[in-house]
Amino acid sequence: MNKKIMSSSALLAVLLTASACQKKAEGQVVAVVNGEEITLNELNAEIAEMNLPANADKQAARAQILQKMIDRRLLAQAAKEAGIDRDPTYISQERRMDEQLLVSMYGKKAMDTVPVPGNAEVDKFIAEHPAMFADRTRYALNQLQFDMPADANRLKELESANSIEDVATRLTAMGIKFEQGKGALDSAVVPEQIISRINSLPAGEPFIVPQGNKVVVSVVTGTEKVALPPERARPIAAQALRAQSLNKIGEDRLKEAKAKAKIEYQAGYEAPKADTKGSPAKS
Repeated sequence: MNKKIMSSSALLAVLLTASACQKKAEGQVVAVVNGEEITLNELNAEIAEMNLPANADKQAARAQILQKMIDRRLLAQAAKEAGIDRDPTYISQERRMDEQLLVSMYGKKAMDTVPVPGNAEVDKFIAEHPAMFADRTRYALNQLQFDMPADANRLKELESANSIEDVATRLTAMGIKFEQGKGALDSAVVPEQIISRINSLPAGEPFIVPQGNKVVVSVVTGTEKVALPPERARPIAAQALRAQSLNKIGEDRLKEAKAKAKIEYQAGYEAPKADTKGSPAKS
């Protein structure tokens, strides 16, 4: 017999191709790219993220955004053909992005359960947080910025400096390169205990704020009162109260999840113990 027998893998490929060909761009499907559907829901989500102006040509914008989605889908398919989706780096980043999206949507769902605070609660919050409202202040700053040294203990040499010029001199002597510039600080967006510490410093006294792998040394050169009127303060206070409630929900759910979880660490990777030591007032 001269009949050729088709392998199971080849047959599967034919079936998948046939299935892909059957997909049509109709109904809730606005486009089909090599058998992969792009739905109207996906398109509308991308349009919503664009924040188009009210006078924009919606039809032209929709066509343009859909074409960008098609181009992205084609490049993603090409990346898969090149094996990128099997690369360990891709797999770990995909997992991290999936987790971040899940946590974000979990938070949004929880936010729907947080009630809008009443007037009495809003007024109480405004009275208890003067740095955000009645005493809101904008600080003008002179700043020095440099990379966090490998040995963070070297920063202790700066604690006795009484001026930003003194800090610059010490950094130069320590061989640490720095950049100098201007900055600003708003008491409404900074924890109140930090504002209290800054206000307690003598005039011209520098303070140090680590920011990730950077260190910023600042000195206040001027202040401006920017108190919020009640009509602007109330919505901000209500939003802050809802955010506090959401944080409490998140903390409670995390505690509950940890109580149920079984977590095993490899030696040397255990969670660090809480630091109970106080930090210097200038830090």
